[in-house]
Amino acid sequence: MARKFQLQPLLDLSQNHMDSAAKNLQALKARWNDAEEKLKQLLAYRDSYRERLRESGSGGTSAMALRDFQLFLIKLDTAIKLQQDEVTRCQSRWEAGRQEWLRQRGKLKAFDTLSQRHRRAETKRENQIEQKEQDELSSNKRDRSSDE
Repeated sequence: MARKFQLQPLLDLSQNHMDSAAKNLQALKARWNDAEEKLKQLLAYRDSYRERLRESGSGGTSAMALRDFQLFLIKLDTAIKLQQDEVTRCQSRWEAGRQEWLRQRGKLKAFDTLSQRHRRAETKRENQIEQKEQDELSSNKRDRSSDE
């Protein structure tokens, strides 16, 4: 009978940790994608707003309205800068999560390699026991045949 792999609990734990790291990595990627999408929306809105400013400027808009447009554009630029910073943070978090996933995957591979070696050694041991039993049976049959 095959002996149990003594490190199986650690192999199982490593699998759980890698699965958890993979889920975390997936969530971090989703946040990064959301941040990039929000940045694209802000950039598109700013471009649209600038175009409206150009159009209204050529149509004789008051100085007060132009100033309001410009102040709003400054606020939009600030929001864009903050969102760019958020995209950078999300990217950094994703990279850290990726490194953690790679680390967990490496640990799992190490335990899995040990498990495979254990299985091969157990198979070899069982085959040797079976061969020994077969040899003993053959030897016993020969001994009985020669006694008769």
